[in-house]
Amino acid sequence: MNVTGPEIILEHPVELDGVLYERLAVASYDAIANFECHNAPRVILSLARVYGVPRKLIRQLAPSDAERAGDLIRALLDDVARSPNSFE
Repeated sequence: MNVTGPEIILEHPVELDGVLYERLAVASYDAIANFECHNAPRVILSLARVYGVPRKLIRQLAPSDAERAGDLIRALLDDVARSPNSFE
């Protein structure tokens, strides 16, 4: 059984090293908690860790897909912040 986290379907699939990526699924919630956004290389590395894909793939995402990937992370963080048990 292959269980994945929340995902987005890429509007512009990316082929990398013979593999076609049509969706990105959250692979690490720990990576979301440690997300770094103070400069572009750290954002790329953080996105790659969250989705469990190579940094090269993140760099090749269409701007709209990269934005949606970030939006999913932001939505997950917002859900945790709104949870009544998140700070116990």
